[in-house]
Amino acid sequence: MPAKSHKFKEKFSGQVYFSLTMSKLKRLKHLIEYFALLLFRLKLFLLGWRVSHLLAKFLASVGYHAVPIRKKVARTNLTRAFPELTSNQINKILFRTYQQFAQTFVEILLLPKLSAEKIRQMVTITNPGVLEEARATGAILVGAHFGNWELMGIRLALDYPVDFVIGQQENIRADELLNLPRKIFGIGLIPLKNALRQVIGSLKDKRYVAILADQDAHENGEFVPFFGQLASTPKGPAVFARHSQVPIIVGTIIRERPDKFRIFLDRITPPTGDNFIQEYTAAYTQKIEYYCRQYPDHWFWFHRRWKTRPANT
Repeated sequence: MPAKSHKFKEKFSGQVYFSLTMSKLKRLKHLIEYFALLLFRLKLFLLGWRVSHLLAKFLASVGYHAVPIRKKVARTNLTRAFPELTSNQINKILFRTYQQFAQTFVEILLLPKLSAEKIRQMVTITNPGVLEEARATGAILVGAHFGNWELMGIRLALDYPVDFVIGQQENIRADELLNLPRKIFGIGLIPLKNALRQVIGSLKDKRYVAILADQDAHENGEFVPFFGQLASTPKGPAVFARHSQVPIIVGTIIRERPDKFRIFLDRITPPTGDNFIQEYTAAYTQKIEYYCRQYPDHWFWFHRRWKTRPANT
């Protein structure tokens, strides 16, 4: 056998072995993550809602001071959005943001333990008439990573036929665990990949299709103002609304107390200008910004919202 061919086979075998080893390590990592999540949820079930909230605040404090993952990104985003605030004011909002999302995380894990009656008691829908008006057509529900968005979807699903457009987590087992409360309360799940046909079908059936539209959409997004700066924004809600002739409703949820929440629903007026998609996208983004300004600690500032820049900048 020629030396060159032998070396090629050795190199190829080494690459295959390395690939298989990395694949096994990834599966092991996912398995550990899944069981850790499962055990943590069991602990929360034993502690109950209120004590779990105290634990969440403790974990938020540890995260803020000792494990500052994406803390710099969040602080930069807050400074960018609120240039008029002092550094001390920014830090206070940032700390409360850690608390809010630690609470949201434990609440999501606790959702399977709650009854429909309990959720109705906990969550008030301020203006349900907005949804009632859309029963004859269905609607696009535009949401954001704001407050406990999962709880909002579940509360709405108790009274209305709701579908979620969702991305799949890399860890399949953990993804199934997080999808469990959605399935328990009757939410239909539409995978983000190749969602077009299913979304159109759901709207044809007069369902309410929920889409989170507050994160960077890369080169495929529509650039619209968000806190006065152009941000690549998911335009899917506007595209689906135009195609199916259904309204867009922006939903947000605020946490008033550990066990009391309030949902706000805002129907967005369709634009009349020539650039329908861009104007509609800008309109629902502006509404999300409004609530981010009112409750800045409720929004997920850890995401690089302005990462993608317009081609001409």
